[in-house]
Amino acid sequence: MSNAQTVAVNGTRTTDALPAKNYKMIDALGHQLRVYDEGPADAPTLVMFHGAPHNSLEFRFNVPALVRAGYRVVIPEHLGAGGSDRPEEVELYSGYRDYERALAVVDALGIDTFYVEGGDRGSLPLWMLAALNPERVLGLISENVSHLNGFFIDPALDQRKRSWYMSYFQFEAAEEALRADDWALAREFFDWHPDMEHIIADWERPNGLKASWLNWYHATVHPDHAPKAEPLPDVTVPVLQLYSMNDPYIGPEQLVTGREFIKGPFTLRRIGGAGHFIARNAPDVFNREVIKWLGDRESERRGD
Repeated sequence: MSNAQTVAVNGTRTTDALPAKNYKMIDALGHQLRVYDEGPADAPTLVMFHGAPHNSLEFRFNVPALVRAGYRVVIPEHLGAGGSDRPEEVELYSGYRDYERALAVVDALGIDTFYVEGGDRGSLPLWMLAALNPERVLGLISENVSHLNGFFIDPALDQRKRSWYMSYFQFEAAEEALRADDWALAREFFDWHPDMEHIIADWERPNGLKASWLNWYHATVHPDHAPKAEPLPDVTVPVLQLYSMNDPYIGPEQLVTGREFIKGPFTLRRIGGAGHFIARNAPDVFNREVIKWLGDRESERRGD
């Protein structure tokens, strides 16, 4: 990791929307996902996976810069999030199902090869796509979470402590506690997130809280019922790993354990002070680092 460097966090202008004309509904294995799609159809494509709980608005400060730089940006809203379907069946919300639906989306759009980016809930389809489909994924950009083998297979004790909430959210009492006093506990838990009003708006819809957030934990990490995590193959595509040392949920140890399973070209950038949601909290720095890295990868592909 000798190529790590620290970059400062900068502010950015604000907006509350992405252009409605760029959204479309796509059938993904029998469920409708709302997908944001902007940029030339023949441009290099970056598929971005938002975290939980949120939706495509997580990337509203990044899309304009990426499109101006010459990229097509595709953002599938996970099942249960944003304008996507919110079915009741908990098992539909697992990380592996997210991966399968992500693959269905790019297939439906006719995208053969693409870059991937994401964090939080989006980390699972992100790393699975690169590990299981290296012939299609041109490169991977991850916010905080390293290769999933280092996070799910045998996490360090510090990471187990940081992930306490995954166990708490398995209890029915958690939903009532999160809703109490105008979502006071949820607001405190997401102290690092500046978009709480957008998030709460999703939660307050029918089946909103479970579909956009809690069901993922039940389906993916329930100690008794969730399928056992199986090791993924090594990732051989180029990787840009972004990490903020003040992420309260994802510890730095998993960078070391996950690095063992990254065999392709690897770049680490420490973005100080950006917390868990790097693209949202430090968009100017994120945009600069990502656009430069993508440009370098595209130059390599062209043989420049």
